[in-house]
Amino acid sequence: MREKAISRLLTDDYAEKILVATHNSPRSVQEISDKYDIPIAACYRKIHELEDAGFLKCAEIVTTPKGKTMKLYQATLMSAHLRYKDGSFKVKFEFDHDTKMNGKWIELTRAQNY
Repeated sequence: MREKAISRLLTDDYAEKILVATHNSPRSVQEISDKYDIPIAACYRKIHELEDAGFLKCAEIVTTPKGKTMKLYQATLMSAHLRYKDGSFKVKFEFDHDTKMNGKWIELTRAQNY
């Protein structure tokens, strides 16, 4: 995922709520939508974006009493550190698993001369 897209994703209100909701325990999309007042379609869309970016995973698939399967999602992001220096923002992520971004400073913006 491009740096600018990561920056936009993590500053999105819904994405923030989803990461908070799934930090300690896996939750269903419906549960997140209801508890954090996120429209269900937006919740699904943002969950897929977070999952594609590696910040969220499907932790479990359960069967409801009505026989339908339901995915439970959990955040993989453990911490994020933001740094501003010499005209650029950088972020370092710590995940609960090995990823290409884990523990590395990623430049989010670059100062441009006008």
